[in-house]
Amino acid sequence: MSVKAKVYLVGAGPGNPLYLTRKAERCIQQADVILYDQLVHPFILQLSDPKAEWIHVGKTPYTKYIKQDRINALLVEKASQHQTVVRLKGGDPAIFGRVVEEVETLKAHGIDFEIVPGITAASAAVSQLGRGLTERNVSTNITFTTGHFKENEENDIDITTLEHNGTLAIYMGIKRLPIIMNQIKTHIQKDFPVVVIFNASRHDQFIISGTVHTIIDQLSQLPERIGPGITIVGDVARDIRSDASLPLVPNVVLLKGPRAQCLSRAYELYEEGKVAYLDYRDDEHYHRTQREKITELIHQSTIQAIEQF
Repeated sequence: MSVKAKVYLVGAGPGNPLYLTRKAERCIQQADVILYDQLVHPFILQLSDPKAEWIHVGKTPYTKYIKQDRINALLVEKASQHQTVVRLKGGDPAIFGRVVEEVETLKAHGIDFEIVPGITAASAAVSQLGRGLTERNVSTNITFTTGHFKENEENDIDITTLEHNGTLAIYMGIKRLPIIMNQIKTHIQKDFPVVVIFNASRHDQFIISGTVHTIIDQLSQLPERIGPGITIVGDVARDIRSDASLPLVPNVVLLKGPRAQCLSRAYELYEEGKVAYLDYRDDEHYHRTQREKITELIHQSTIQAIEQF
């Protein structure tokens, strides 16, 4: 008797592998196939079984990408072929992760599923500031909003939280931030503090602080596409310093040898703020998609050291 397939819609967190939940880790380890987004840290994928298939279904901003309908179809297809399918998303899948479309597809096909929450970008970002999203006598409420709308519609966002001593967290809003800041200036007189955190919690994190009136000029001086950014508006963002210089290209440590030892050492390196990958490019025990991905990553990286166990 065959075991019924199950799809796990898993939040991979903000990017730092150390912020992955234990439940997410277990799902990844048990997966037969993983459909992963662009913002999922590659090392997190390496927690999977060597035989697991990896399928990139990421959506890179301002480029052509795989459509949601195709992702839905892949979930159904892989669930018909495998026992455990993981749909791995950056952050929390239920916060601007389009999880509802995928849940509806799975329900329509009678496929069992479970949503596994992850640490969302706003929580990770504010933790790097040494602040909270709420603060007694400063911010008593918070609104999560997206700055990017379907088919690039130019809609206003809900800024009423700022009128009631609250915090505004804007996801996917860097491109439209001039419009959003102008909306705030038009409707509210206060020049709120603003912080933009790129690549929150990762080795290449970068922070720009300012106010509603100044932040756009500050961002205009940066190179394009330094990574995904989340914007925090409100008094909890006060007295935050911008980083003095852009982060350098990371020096990657490659780990070779017994898998358990390599994984343990990798976690130590991530605790030190470094980047590490298991190097199994030539190991036929690993699925072809895994070997192709790690080969691509290594070719794109500056290798600092190779540690052999």
